[in-house]
Formats: sequence, C-alpha cells, structure tokens
Amino acid sequence: MSGRRSRNKGSRAERELFGLLADRLGQVVTRNLSQTRDAGCDSLSVPGFAIECKRVETTFQNAWMRQAVEATHSGHEIPVVFYRQSHHPWRAAFRCSDLLNHQAYTGLAHLDLDDAATFMRERVAPC
Repeated sequence: MSGRRSRNKGSRAERELFGLLADRLGQVVTRNLSQTRDAGCDSLSVPGFAIECKRVETTFQNAWMRQAVEATHSGHEIPVVFYRQSHHPWRAAFRCSDLLNHQAYTGLAHLDLDDAATFMRERVAPC
C-alpha cells in the first residue's frame, strides 16, 4: 500500500475507533495530530492511557506494544494497542501487569472493545 493510502487508512481507523471509544467511555477521544512529528501515540485524550491504533491485515505484533510503551509518560502510564483486521472487530492489547496492577504478571491480555472500554472507564473514574 502506498504511503498516502496507508496514512489515510490509519486516519480513518483512528476516527472509527475513537468514535466507538467515545460512545463507550462517555467522553471525547481525540487524535494526537502531532504524533508523526513527536513520535507519540495516536491519542492521549483518555487520562492514564497512551493509545495506539493499528488497522492492518497482519496478526498482532509485539512491536506495536513496544511502540505504545515508548509513548507513555506522566499522566498516560498505561499503554494500550487497539487493532483490527478487515471483517473483524476491534481488539485491545494490555500488559497483564497493568490490568492486574501487579508487576509480577508478564505477557499481554487481548480484550474485546467493550471489555477494554470497561477497564478504561473504571480506571479513570474518580475514587
């Protein structure tokens, strides 16, 4: 796929995903328009989360999570990678240590969109 077509596909995917997340989280989820220049993640609009969005035809790649981890910073400490192939629903990958709030757990957990949104919503809810 050419560079422009690939960027357009990525932009459409971000708008699609962020609309779905906004509905489920009850808050606006916006694109990080400076991500290309600053090598950041696709969205920082959900407190606590560095969101990476992938719309590709390959299976999940661990490099995507490494990219999300590298984009984390204060206020956005939990990396999450949302990904989708054609004719499949959105999925989200979290580090198990973030889901279970314990560093002893390694590996990744893959959740459907609704479960991922539930975790995110409960995580950002005021105590």
